[in-house]
Amino acid sequence: MAARTDKDAVTIRDFELATERVIGGIEKSMPKNEIQRRTVAYHEAGHAVAGWFSKNAAPLLKLTIIPRAKGSLGFAQYLPDEVSLYTKEQLCDMITVALGGRISEEIFFGKITTGASDDIKKCTQIAQGIVCDYGMIDSLGTINYSSKDGYQKPYSERTGKMIDRAVSDIIQEQYAVCHQLLTDHKQKIEE
Repeated sequence: MAARTDKDAVTIRDFELATERVIGGIEKSMPKNEIQRRTVAYHEAGHAVAGWFSKNAAPLLKLTIIPRAKGSLGFAQYLPDEVSLYTKEQLCDMITVALGGRISEEIFFGKITTGASDDIKKCTQIAQGIVCDYGMIDSLGTINYSSKDGYQKPYSERTGKMIDRAVSDIIQEQYAVCHQLLTDHKQKIEE
């Protein structure tokens, strides 16, 4: 980043810009449409507020509504965790934060957009991890139900239904938690 602007030395700002570029891609121009800009702003603010008020969420480092080449219309950057061990509560808070954007759109605009598609994918992966990989659901026991190849499921149809229900229940519970949290802190999103 420093070389692109013919600087003699690298500054901390160059590192920040480089990090943003790696995480989100090259900056694109802002949408000319005011409605899109507002939607993205409320979406990203929803993530930020959900994270701020979730006990186990990673600290927010930066929030932007500047579109990026990787397809994101904005993004929230969090301080990376030093550890790679997570509790069920931490994983559930990750789902809460990921749902914050979509729920914020719903609260403020009364409708949702396709902007949350990556967030929904992330929620599903985390919930499936809780259920299938980490043995964190008492009713299913400490058994790994992952099917890495995708062809042969190593469990019965009955167990498959229990897995589906458990994944759905986790996401729905965190949806309700996040909706209440954002409703309670609506003013913070506006700010």
